[in-house]
Amino acid sequence: MADAATSTSAAPLPLHPFDILLQLDQRVRERIPVAAVSARLSEIRGRLALRLGSWNLLFSMDDVAEIVPLLRITQVPGVKRWLLGIANLRGKVISVSDLRDFLTGRPTPQLPSSQVVVVRAGGWDYGLLVDEVIGMRHFGPQHRLAAMDSVEEGLRPYVAEAFLNDGQYWLAFNAGKLLADPGFLQGSQ
Repeated sequence: MADAATSTSAAPLPLHPFDILLQLDQRVRERIPVAAVSARLSEIRGRLALRLGSWNLLFSMDDVAEIVPLLRITQVPGVKRWLLGIANLRGKVISVSDLRDFLTGRPTPQLPSSQVVVVRAGGWDYGLLVDEVIGMRHFGPQHRLAAMDSVEEGLRPYVAEAFLNDGQYWLAFNAGKLLADPGFLQGSQ
């Protein structure tokens, strides 16, 4: 009987599920350097794709608070044409601007596909009228363009990088630069 007790005590104890996960984590870390994993994750991070005239723009999801259908906008006298007015978004008043009109001087036609992308800077929300929200797009390093010579002048200060995928150009729009631009923040005439 002593032999049976000895043989059962020599058998390894079953591992707890958490211990198994720790072992798997250790194996992965030994095979792939952490820097390579974090670089890969930043490359495949999704971006919100939208259309603005002939441009395909990409917004970082960190900049986008929400996407809403075209709101009822109250015009404000004495402002530039691209500042369409203010709107009530669930009890919060936001300004709504025509992004294409601000960038090019050509107004966006308000169509059923038009939507307002709400971007946030500090404690303020700003609505940007766009032609259409397409959805999420993912781009890897193989899609990145080295030069952005073909980017139009009005858009160039706000483009962080450009991508080419399936014959279409995509421009990564830097909403932070737009929301820090004194020209955008001073909508009065």
